[in-house]
Amino acid sequence: MMMENNSVLITGGSSGIGQALAVKLASEGCRVLVCGRNRDMLRKTRELAGGKISFVVADLSTAGGRNAIVDAVVAQNRGLDILINNAGVQYEMDFCTENSPPVLSERIENEVNINFIAPIMLTNQLLGQITRPGGRIVNVTSLLALHPKTSAPLYSATKAGFRSFTRSLRRQLTLESIYVVEVVPPLVETAMTRERGRGKITPEQAAVEIVAGLKSGLCEIKVGKSKLVFLLNRIAPRLMARVLAAGK
Repeated sequence: MMMENNSVLITGGSSGIGQALAVKLASEGCRVLVCGRNRDMLRKTRELAGGKISFVVADLSTAGGRNAIVDAVVAQNRGLDILINNAGVQYEMDFCTENSPPVLSERIENEVNINFIAPIMLTNQLLGQITRPGGRIVNVTSLLALHPKTSAPLYSATKAGFRSFTRSLRRQLTLESIYVVEVVPPLVETAMTRERGRGKITPEQAAVEIVAGLKSGLCEIKVGKSKLVFLLNRIAPRLMARVLAAGK
């Protein structure tokens, strides 16, 4: 897939992988739109991209926020070549401790909305805007979709569900000539993973590999150490289950 002149929407584009992807794709000649909740951080993304991207401030987890994103895409009047569902949150949860029920309930709802419901709803709303033939829907999942992390049960569950949705959607859209791509990153140095894990790669490294995978036409882009994890999971799934459960 050639990158130049493609119209791209990236959710969660104010930091981490989303920000790095926005900068990388803008440098490749794409017309990039990013969304997020923090205007100042979105402005920072635009600054890092040399002013070559646009953004919309919107809360992806709400119907109003998703409508605002769709309106921004439609207003550009050029369709959408690549939709990248990247936004995500991870909360550590222990259902056996004395967690405040209202706080835990709020986190449960927020995590399920952002990681699972929101990208599916946004994909549905934007499907009519995606270029045929050759458009891409790119869903960022996780290695924890293979085996859950003990301290992040809901994050693991949402990513497993999103991986399953991605694979089904790929089959459904074959006749529409829309390609559905799954991106499986390893542990990446972001705000979400701060002070957790070892051997993390930078968001910029992840972005380079993701864009290379898109150019190569891959339907599953395993970034960095994810390739090794998938291989070891075929050979020794119980071992990988223990490793991923520990989340280190």
